[in-house]
Amino acid sequence: MDIQAFSDELILYGRQERMQDLAILPSCSQMEVTFSKSYLRKTYQVLTNEEAQQLITRFKFLGGMEVGERRKAQLGAVSYPLGDQLQRLRISTVGDYQGRESLVMRFLYPLTQEHLRYFFAEDVQQIQQGTKQRGLYLFSGPTGSGKSTLMYQLARATKGQIITIEDPVEIEEPRFLQLQTNLKIGQDYDELIRLSLRHRPDLLLIGEIRNKETAQAAVRAALTGHRVFATIHARGVAETKTRLLELLGTDDRLAHALQGIIYQRLLPNEANEPHGLLAYHFYEGQVEKQWQHVLNRVKESGWITDEVYEKEAPATTPCN
Repeated sequence: MDIQAFSDELILYGRQERMQDLAILPSCSQMEVTFSKSYLRKTYQVLTNEEAQQLITRFKFLGGMEVGERRKAQLGAVSYPLGDQLQRLRISTVGDYQGRESLVMRFLYPLTQEHLRYFFAEDVQQIQQGTKQRGLYLFSGPTGSGKSTLMYQLARATKGQIITIEDPVEIEEPRFLQLQTNLKIGQDYDELIRLSLRHRPDLLLIGEIRNKETAQAAVRAALTGHRVFATIHARGVAETKTRLLELLGTDDRLAHALQGIIYQRLLPNEANEPHGLLAYHFYEGQVEKQWQHVLNRVKESGWITDEVYEKEAPATTPCN
């Protein structure tokens, strides 16, 4: 197998089909290459362990990752050349107890080419208006739900200096000052947030709040009069605040810093095209849209199937 030609084939196919993820995962004694988009999952090809490892090693090298390290989890990113175009990819690898390495790759599409579609476009306008005050705004939802895309879409409408702090940089935006974490030289989220505030940004984007230190730094930035967007993994509007409180412990400062929460998921419509569905709560003026309400609306409008509705409703009902 020509590994370079095959990797070109995979990325070209994923781009043409507007796939969200490519995965190389163990399956019995072999490895499966699969693509996914919304609820669709397609097996593209089955490889031997040796072929799969060669393919993973190539992507790791391109993503600036440690090629010889197969045990611990690694993150990387690359702008993959396809003719005269580039496809931005976020790469994640990890090894299992048997020493087999797996890879998951996210396809990232520039906002100029692929805006996230929504069931209710007016919600984005409401969120644009609701996130103009200084303070902390949390964007939550599962992996691949479009949180970063929405943050960037809102940020592009913001005047002034915009600084992003990510691990790694996902969406390339020439107008923004984009910083990437690098633990080898001590540039973690906390350090980069602290340093970025010296630039007095009009908007600070934090790729993900993962731990107590990053949560504290995001709150401090908001309390010093900055407008801060950050993503966090949670399964609803109410659970987002609970998740941040878990990271912070008992912290009265959150009540003064937190201005709004936006929860998002991508659901397939009848044509199996992913659309964003939003729920949100803004504390300024107590503007709120409940998840169960918007889910019921798309179901009643016939835009999603009964199967999709049943999968989404039980897990998110507590967000009411």
